[in-house]
Amino acid sequence: MSEGRTSTRRRDNDPVRVYADGRIAWYTGGAPGVGKRKIKRCGNREAAELEATELRDHLRLLPSGAHSKLDQTIDDLMRAARDHWEAVGRPPGTIRQYRSNYNTHIPESVGAKLCHDADISTWTAIFDNLNRARASEQVVRSVARTMGALIQYGSSRGYFPDGQPFGGLDPRKAVVSGAKETAAHQSKARPKPVVHLLDCPTPADIDKFAAAFEEEYPGYGARLVWLAFGTGLRINEVLALRVDSIDLDTLVVAVDWQLDRYGNWPALVKPKGKDARTTQLWTCYRDVAVSLIEDARSREGIEYGWLFPRHRSETKWAEQAGKLSGAAIRRCEWQWSGFHWLRHGFASWSLAPASDGGFGMNPTRVQKWLGHKKLSTTTDFYVHTPRSNDAHIREATRHLPGTPTGR
Repeated sequence: MSEGRTSTRRRDNDPVRVYADGRIAWYTGGAPGVGKRKIKRCGNREAAELEATELRDHLRLLPSGAHSKLDQTIDDLMRAARDHWEAVGRPPGTIRQYRSNYNTHIPESVGAKLCHDADISTWTAIFDNLNRARASEQVVRSVARTMGALIQYGSSRGYFPDGQPFGGLDPRKAVVSGAKETAAHQSKARPKPVVHLLDCPTPADIDKFAAAFEEEYPGYGARLVWLAFGTGLRINEVLALRVDSIDLDTLVVAVDWQLDRYGNWPALVKPKGKDARTTQLWTCYRDVAVSLIEDARSREGIEYGWLFPRHRSETKWAEQAGKLSGAAIRRCEWQWSGFHWLRHGFASWSLAPASDGGFGMNPTRVQKWLGHKKLSTTTDFYVHTPRSNDAHIREATRHLPGTPTGR
């Protein structure tokens, strides 16, 4: 062998070989001839020896039979990880989020890639695909978390035996950082979504939806719709209300919990944003709250105290309520896409001036009721277009500001 090609003396069962020119070669299965042979240039002999030592330590810790996983695909890895997470009791909501992110955003070509072939170009393909789809910065972060969990599972179980899945930690971070920056620029270029008062359902539209929901959820469907419209609560927040949640004197509604979307009734979780808050029930719907509280107190057993008892004793009540909402929308051919438009209606009618039929409430109060962290979230999203007829302005300015109207 020439001087430039000399190598370290092979040790028994040593899967890593170091060359004088700074290269290392190893078998990904942890033993000579097991798995796929890989070669890496480290720059010089000293760096190669250091890299080889770290690599030997990593390969020595591979689980028994790890080489059998070398030819598994990324899709296979995801299925194995999902089964493991379910078996060890990871939160169902987290698992569903991981599955959704993977199934929605990971290209088929990446899923079909063998784990030992997953390099930095494979990782880059995932985030390039997100940027091409103009995914938000939040989606980029969420997909990165999902893939991070997958890597953590796979690295400790022999799916990435060289210790550098998808090219290694630092290159992966650089790709994600670039993708987030691109997503942020794309977001600034997109027009921000807004909801106008004219986009929202009127009280007559709400009654139409309420009647259809009553058909799906007899005895309670209409009141559920009216209470959600009159408070701005999300559907799972409404379903978590109990007799002590509403003060009938002040009409203040305590929003401490929401039903756990993924758990069995009556499992509860904190509201969106994790902070408890209060909202205000419109006085016009006070009778709805009174009747619900009376009914809840008259009930016996485990349903006692809940304003909205389960539909046909469904354990997955939050999920079932969403299905009932969809059925009600189809039943009455409601033009709005979902239950959340009741919340949009509450916000828009609360903010709109009295001259246009709204309540003209203080935006800061409405922000707190909705649970928005920033006032701008409320004021930028709910936009009111004044009426073109200015007769109400002429009427309002007949008297001097700060003086009684009748003076």
